[in-house]
Amino acid sequence: MRKTLLALSLLSLLASAACGDGGGIEIEIEKAAGSASAPALTAKLAGKVTFEGTAPTPKKIPTSSQPGCKDSDLVSEDYVVSDGGLENVILYVSGGDIAGKTFPVPAEVVTLTQEGCRYVPHTLTLQVRQQLRVVNNDEIAHNVHGWAEANKIFNDSQSSKGVENIHTFDKEEVLLPVRCDIHNWMNAFIGVFSHPLHTVSKKGGAYEMMLPAGSYKVTAAHETLGKQEMMVTVAENGTVELNFTFKAKDKSAN
Repeated sequence: MRKTLLALSLLSLLASAACGDGGGIEIEIEKAAGSASAPALTAKLAGKVTFEGTAPTPKKIPTSSQPGCKDSDLVSEDYVVSDGGLENVILYVSGGDIAGKTFPVPAEVVTLTQEGCRYVPHTLTLQVRQQLRVVNNDEIAHNVHGWAEANKIFNDSQSSKGVENIHTFDKEEVLLPVRCDIHNWMNAFIGVFSHPLHTVSKKGGAYEMMLPAGSYKVTAAHETLGKQEMMVTVAENGTVELNFTFKAKDKSAN
């Protein structure tokens, strides 16, 4: 008898919620789902991306015929090697315990500038739906052509200094190239991820990122030398070193 009364009371409550009190149960469920916090980033992953072999000599970019760029001392940035380390490598979590984890979209705006007829930085990363701000800091016209495949292609004219555009991306994509169709040597590369577990190697090939405790597959991606993958396990409040090595291309294979 008590079970019957309990069942009737529950049915009555459900009917009341559905019939005009504003859908109270649904609202509570939505609130509960929205209150789930992102995993704490308590573990540090750090290391170095080493370049093995003789680093290619950066190629001088001829700009004498380009108004506004002719005084620029520009060299190619497809290989940037310093202190034996490879810069501009995108490192990111690509598998493992990341499955099922969700993270808020960062409020920070990531900026890509055009300075001295080059993109700065040459390589950057951001999260899905995080804002990318692209600014022309030169006195001459540029355009910003994003050759996306997973995301929407964009091609913005920036006719003068101070012009800027904002972009966001709906899907993960690595590497997403950006070029200037006016000055064909200008390029940059973007990594877009559904989580904040990503970074770019800096001077000397050094990098670091914060992760939740767990086991992960980490990928290192370079615009010319391809990708490498390694597994790593990080403990809460711990630090783990993970190093990658990219070899110089064999010229005889070309």
